[in-house]
Amino acid sequence: MEPQTFFERIQKNPRPVVVDLWAPWCGPCKVVKPHLEKLAQEYDERVDLWEINADENPDLLHKLKVYGIPTLIGYDNGKEVVRYVGVKPKNELKSLFESLSTGSVPIPNGLSSLDRFIRLIFGSIVIGMGWMNDSNWLLLALGGILIFSAVYDRCPIWKAITTQFKKIEWK
Repeated sequence: MEPQTFFERIQKNPRPVVVDLWAPWCGPCKVVKPHLEKLAQEYDERVDLWEINADENPDLLHKLKVYGIPTLIGYDNGKEVVRYVGVKPKNELKSLFESLSTGSVPIPNGLSSLDRFIRLIFGSIVIGMGWMNDSNWLLLALGGILIFSAVYDRCPIWKAITTQFKKIEWK
């Protein structure tokens, strides 16, 4: 598909679209494909799934700035709202389709429980070190940032602020 044709079709499409950029030789693409096809059937008439072979469309991949596959790009009202690179778990794919079908902005499930735990522990240790060193503000702040980095994606205030920034078109 020519890039211009793709962008024209995405603009005219009445429903949200999940674009799956894949290749026949790609093992991770083969893992994701059955889940995507099942979700496309489940969300039929609410979210469209476009499967685009990366090997046959290098110009489109270049225009979309896709550097790895599988890549999933979610579009709503002709605009990219989310991008996933690599294999994602079934529940995250379901969340993608559900978010697009309801018109909300999909938020990637970024951190694993282990990542969150490690950040919380190290943040607590750094805060403890700052507290023991006569309230060293630099260490206290660094520890606070580490702890916040473990939970920011679940913070409703953070979500509200970042959603507003995403709506702004920067020129």
